[in-house]
Amino acid sequence: MNISSATSAAASTSYTSSSATDTSSLEKQKAKLEADLEKVASSKDDEKTKETKTKQIEQQIKQIEAQIAQKSKSSSSSAAAQSAPPEKPANSNSLTAASAEQIANATTDSEGRFDIRV
Repeated sequence: MNISSATSAAASTSYTSSSATDTSSLEKQKAKLEADLEKVASSKDDEKTKETKTKQIEQQIKQIEAQIAQKSKSSSSSAAAQSAPPEKPANSNSLTAASAEQIANATTDSEGRFDIRV
């Protein structure tokens, strides 16, 4: 009878709560899981139980790493979007689109090209 594997499966679900939104709390969860991984490796359980527990913990670590990467990516992209000023032309003499009035007053020259005076 192997009771330890049943209790470890129930206890392992507490690490993957989706309410952990702060990166530091995710890092703490990851550190705790890594410590648990070391405990499993040095435990006196049989090899099948160790393998099952190890796979569960490694899967949870991967999920937490993905969440950390997603949060750092979203926070860096939102910070970049907030800090970037709106683009403005560097030269006030740059070309701009002709207004409707200018287009209406446009003429063609002797070669058929538009001649818009601005």
